[in-house]
Amino acid sequence: MIEPKQYGQQALQEYLMLDYVQRLETRKFGHRAVHIHLSRLKPFHRRDYHIRVATNTFESYVKLYVGRIFVLSNDDLLFIWKDKSIADVEPAVDTLRYLFRDDPLSQDESEETGFCTWYNLNTEFQEFLLLCQHLDERAKKLQQSSNMRPAQKPTNVLSPINAENLAQLEDTIHSADLSEHIRQQPVCVFARAGSKELHPVFDEFFVSISDLRNAIMPNIDLASNRWLFQHMTEVLDKRMLNYLCKRTFKTHASSFSINLNLETLTSKDFERFDEVVRKKWPGNVIIELNQVDLFSNLETYLRLRDEFHERGYRVLIDNLTVEALSFVDRKSLKADFIKVAWREEMTDNVIRKKYSEMDNLVKNSGRERVILCRCDSPTAIKFGQSLGITLFQGRYIDNMIARQRRAKRAAAAQKR
Repeated sequence: MIEPKQYGQQALQEYLMLDYVQRLETRKFGHRAVHIHLSRLKPFHRRDYHIRVATNTFESYVKLYVGRIFVLSNDDLLFIWKDKSIADVEPAVDTLRYLFRDDPLSQDESEETGFCTWYNLNTEFQEFLLLCQHLDERAKKLQQSSNMRPAQKPTNVLSPINAENLAQLEDTIHSADLSEHIRQQPVCVFARAGSKELHPVFDEFFVSISDLRNAIMPNIDLASNRWLFQHMTEVLDKRMLNYLCKRTFKTHASSFSINLNLETLTSKDFERFDEVVRKKWPGNVIIELNQVDLFSNLETYLRLRDEFHERGYRVLIDNLTVEALSFVDRKSLKADFIKVAWREEMTDNVIRKKYSEMDNLVKNSGRERVILCRCDSPTAIKFGQSLGITLFQGRYIDNMIARQRRAKRAAAAQKR
């Protein structure tokens, strides 16, 4: 058997997959698998971002069903689990079909050309093993033909977060003055077309993860492990809710938003926030949900969404890229707003064709419901306005608001 060190990174997942399946042969009973053929998607739906979201969708099933997921070098996913039926995993596959619903593959049910292939390892182990051997051989051949240069080890690499430093971090979060790391940033609309006067629509309250890391664990990459990072953010959620319950906080708008995990919405801390703050607040309270968290827990979102709308909350899907717009349907998800992150490359003439359909995507989402965030330059504002976007957030907006307020204070002082 070839040692894993002889594999390049490109073929490593296939090696690990084959090794795992070979070890299953004597204990295969009760195991099942699904091969999701993302490599058959159209290129537009097969970018790194799409594969990452698809993989995250299965991570909760990995924990629930003692499973293993492998992301193959051709972007296919292979998920193996134990003691649960195929019907138990079908909701995750249905979620992926929904994410890629604009691609013809999502509706293809055939075994030969379809979206996925299911295996019962009780009766189909040899067939499945042959598939894994084939995938492994193909990956090795691609690795050999690519002649990839060995990657240089980067300098000043942060250490990954682990259970030990997570416990230390959690203790620090519980005892630290979190207010030092809480940021407040407005989402604004221009007063009228061609105007430079801004009106805050709502203020977002959030914890600056980078500032928090620099202050208490500057050598640790807090986001290196998704599950540990999510646990940390759930701890931060509770501290944020506690902060809002105890402090008299001010906003420049009648509404405000907070970033929360879906899991936090079912906690006692959130119920206390609902009683102490939300029911007494004169404006809207907007819950910002990270789209990866949402699609990893879609059933929870669908269950909570209507209830929270009835209670008076608004819902915002955060952290979208232009690529994500192609499979995030705001209207069908019944979200009130979506946030798309500005990137300088959006105006690069060389790759502008990548974003040629963004106008239609924004239009379908509702131009007045799309927020262009991370706006760090006037170019971002001009680009957003060219698409009919009216809501903006970012450092450039912060600077404009600050200048606007200084001018108003100066004008008021002259009248005295």
